Amino acid sequence: MTRKITAFALILALVTALAPGASAVWVTDPGSLRGADFTDDPALAAGLDRVFRGEIDLYSDLTCSVPAPARIGCRDVPLGRYLFVRSPGGTVYSGTSCYIYANAVYATLFGDVPYHGEPLGWTRSYRAMEGGDSISCERFLASSIRCGALLRTTPNPDGSYNSERGHSVIILSYDKRSVTYLEGNADGRGLIRVTSLDWSAANRVLFSSRGYRLSFVVQPADRPTEEPVAAGPGLLGYLRPIRTYSGQFKDVPSGAWYAGNVGTMFSLGLMSGRDETRFAPGGNVTAAEAVTIAARFLSAYYDDGHVFSPGGSWYAPYYEYLSLWGIDTSFAAPGAAITRGQFAALMARVLPEDARSESCPGVTFPDVGGEFRACVELLARCGIVGGSGGAFRPDACLTRSETAAIVTRMADLSLRLGA
Repeated sequence: MTRKITAFALILALVTALAPGASAVWVTDPGSLRGADFTDDPALAAGLDRVFRGEIDLYSDLTCSVPAPARIGCRDVPLGRYLFVRSPGGTVYSGTSCYIYANAVYATLFGDVPYHGEPLGWTRSYRAMEGGDSISCERFLASSIRCGALLRTTPNPDGSYNSERGHSVIILSYDKRSVTYLEGNADGRGLIRVTSLDWSAANRVLFSSRGYRLSFVVQPADRPTEEPVAAGPGLLGYLRPIRTYSGQFKDVPSGAWYAGNVGTMFSLGLMSGRDETRFAPGGNVTAAEAVTIAARFLSAYYDDGHVFSPGGSWYAPYYEYLSLWGIDTSFAAPGAAITRGQFAALMARVLPEDARSESCPGVTFPDVGGEFRACVELLARCGIVGGSGGAFRPDACLTRSETAAIVTRMADLSLRLGA
């Protein structure tokens, strides 16, 4: 099973950018946009087509008999004007500004109304994610956030939703670079716009500049999140064997402390041998090789379907992939041997939040300080790295056998020290 991050392609002829280099996109002719620009799900695309055509079920009265003047792309609604939306079960909900727009768009897409975020108001939805001061591609992937999900923010410290203050948007698409969302009453006069921002800008606009927290992200439960495929007792995320190791590396004795790690690394597709029969366990690992392993781990963990297409140097696609995640790869020249401290710093940034189960709390190394200390101690507490005689040796060159041990412990909880 592969989770696909929805791609989007907004045709420039249909939109007007705010300014050169600006990220926000104002929809000038929403009726010309297509739902298929944002999702490859036919039913969802058809729902978005209805939204873009202005066929959104908003009303001006409690009986829901008078269509609201605020259709997509218009500025005809007085500030603070209450509008109404009817749920599939017949219950009428009211609200102003972005709040009612997001409810109505969600209802148009999925036939459900999230209301105030209480399960009592839902018929087919569930909270996919909640809490925190920011969003990221990593968090969205971990929660399987899909096109059409409704995101709400709030100024309340506990994250409880406040319909008078807060913001509500519909997530249209996202990738490692950016997130695209539909927001209602964007200018306080009824305008609905499509906004595409890189993650840093989105967090600034939706959270830090307003002092908001994430209340929740809600999406339909009739398309439940698929469970990760686990092929081992402790494999995390979507990591799974893609090939078989049958002891083909003749320089890896079956009794060696790292033999199982090498087999697991090979089977997961994270690391190969120097050739078909030689692994070179005592050989050094270059920065380019370390970046390649880190990129493969991250992509496999989230099962994002990324294809590392050849281009330029053999390692360029892997550097580019980590840069999309905002992970620094400038710690050493690609061909330089990487140190144990440098690799720990790289993999600590790659290690997902839900893979940080601490099996060795309180571990410290007196020979580690400065830039490496926090990263090494994080991996040590999680049982991913160990030392020798109480020392970690951060400046020593990293060997291929040590690399196999570190990365397989990241991938499989059952292999961690102290487990």
